Order: sequence, then structure tokens, then C-alpha cells
Amino acid sequence: MEAFDKLGLDVASMLLPWIAILISISAAFWFKDFATNFMQGLKFRFNPAFNEGDEVLLDGEQAIIVKIGLRETVFGCYGSRGYTWRYVANDRIGTLKLEKIINKDLHLDTDEEKGRRIQAMIDKAQDDQINSNKKEIEIIKNGRKKKRRGQASG
Repeated sequence: MEAFDKLGLDVASMLLPWIAILISISAAFWFKDFATNFMQGLKFRFNPAFNEGDEVLLDGEQAIIVKIGLRETVFGCYGSRGYTWRYVANDRIGTLKLEKIINKDLHLDTDEEKGRRIQAMIDKAQDDQINSNKKEIEIIKNGRKKKRRGQASG
């Protein structure tokens, strides 16, 4: 029995440093992930472009920034499933397509508005050309009148 106790102590004394090393490595990786998330969270929190309550497009879906935490940020998303909360680790925010909605009432021109603007440009160009042609015609007419006068008196 003493042999088993001694063998157990020997095995324990051999494994104990390795277990301590594994625990240390695990703690280091956990701390690295925590520190990365924490720093990304601070960076995102202090970014003046984004604040809690802002309306954004998150990967093409309309969303609201609900909470910017130290490790993760919560987005309220409007989608086909209704209003859901999406939890995103702060170190992943840089990989997402995140766009801020500045003025949702601002719209692009409709086809009708584009057509009116193009027609106005065409009308202006034609008016300019017509006026230029009119002046040239007047110059030509005035030149002929002078020639006719010169021929009649000569």
C-alpha cells in the first residue's frame, strides 16, 4: 500500500507543475480576450460617431444601439422576426458593416425628379443654342442688307 501512496505522490508531484502551467495559460488567454473586448468596448464607447440610441444599419438591417458594454454591445434589430436584440462581442464590431442613419427622411431623387432635372438641362442647352443661332442669323441678315444697299447705290 505504501508503494501506491508513494507512486501517487510521485505522479501528483509530476502533474502539479503541468496543471499549474495549463491553468496559467488558460487564465492568460481568458485575460487576453477580456482585455481585447474591454479595449474595443472603450474605443467604441468613446467614438463620437456612435452613441447609445443611435439608429444604424447593422449588416444591412435597421437597428438601434441599445447598450455599449465593456465586453459586448447590444443592438435592437428590426427584421422579419420582429424587434430582436443582437449581442455582439466588442472585438467583432470592427468586422461588421455598421452604418449610421443620419436623416432617414432624406431620400434619393425619384425617376420623375431626375427626368425633370434632365429636361431642364436640355431646355437650357437648347435655349442657349437658339439664342446663339438667333444672333448669328441677325449678323448674316445685317451683312446682306449692307451689301444690297451698297449695290443699289453703286
